[in-house]
Amino acid sequence: MAGERQTGAGRAAPGGDGLLQVEELRTYFDTDEGTARAVDGVSFRVSRGRTLGLVGESGCGKSVTALSILRLVPSPPGRIASGRILFEGRDLVTLSNEEMRQVRGNRIAMVFQEPMTSLNPVFTIGSQVSEALLFHRKVTKAEARAETVELLRRVHLPAPEERADAYPHQLSGGMKQRAMIAMALACRPDLLIADEPTTALDVTVAAQILDLLKELQADFGMSVLLITHDMGVVAETTDEVAVMYAGHLVESGSTPALFTRPLHPYTIGLFRSLPTLGAEQRRLAAIPGTVPSPLRFPAGCRFHPRCFLSRGRGRCREEEPEFRALVPPGGAEPPHLSRCHFAEEAAEVEVEL
Repeated sequence: MAGERQTGAGRAAPGGDGLLQVEELRTYFDTDEGTARAVDGVSFRVSRGRTLGLVGESGCGKSVTALSILRLVPSPPGRIASGRILFEGRDLVTLSNEEMRQVRGNRIAMVFQEPMTSLNPVFTIGSQVSEALLFHRKVTKAEARAETVELLRRVHLPAPEERADAYPHQLSGGMKQRAMIAMALACRPDLLIADEPTTALDVTVAAQILDLLKELQADFGMSVLLITHDMGVVAETTDEVAVMYAGHLVESGSTPALFTRPLHPYTIGLFRSLPTLGAEQRRLAAIPGTVPSPLRFPAGCRFHPRCFLSRGRGRCREEEPEFRALVPPGGAEPPHLSRCHFAEEAAEVEVEL
């Protein structure tokens, strides 16, 4: 495929119309017990106007990847050890702190995982939404106030003029999340990173938040990096999916391709753990074991201690698999990639969705 690169970890993210391109990103944390490789050679891209879902269990490195993109990893103990984060061809890793402040909240914005703790309790909602406008767009306070009220209206907060003067504790969880989205969209970013935007919300409110994100994406034409562990959310909202496990990607491809024919045992395990409705309900099949510590990843394939395909196979225990395409893309983008020695066998496993 044109623009594709080869790297030491296998096939890297393809070139083309990617607004954001992450190449061999490694983010490590230095601890008393050793170096924790939270993100360990991750490559992907987010195309213009598209939504990429970054999926995986808690502790696999999803949120650290997002914080690395925005250069918000606390240092010490964290550091971006190597790799590139290209935003419109500009490597964010090499920018000065001042240059990064001009990008963060302006060109790239983030909705954090916990709205209850991400909002400052001593400032009104309006003052927190206005902050980015005053810093990046140099508008007057009156202009920022008017724009803030309009933003709160756009995210469907009732009585936006009153909500602008309210404090976080006076809003429900769903209202706080809408306020966080308004803050993130204040400067019309090109890329929105949404880290578990429906965490701690009930099912109805979560569905409203996801519908709101899709509506605003269509209105503003922005790209979205959606971080989640919910495969149902992925199916409804994303164009492409990257599945993360133990610090690196194990599968990626278009959402229809990945849901039709998963190529990695871990992805299959995620699908099998989903509940089903109706007469054909089946017992949930949990993935055995836990995500390994980033201080001590197992040799060979990092998923092999939990994998149903690795039993009795020494190759899985001894040799780390490449990130490769099982089927040539035939000109279609993106290619469907898997980090599994036996991806051909995984492709033949029946998965009920």
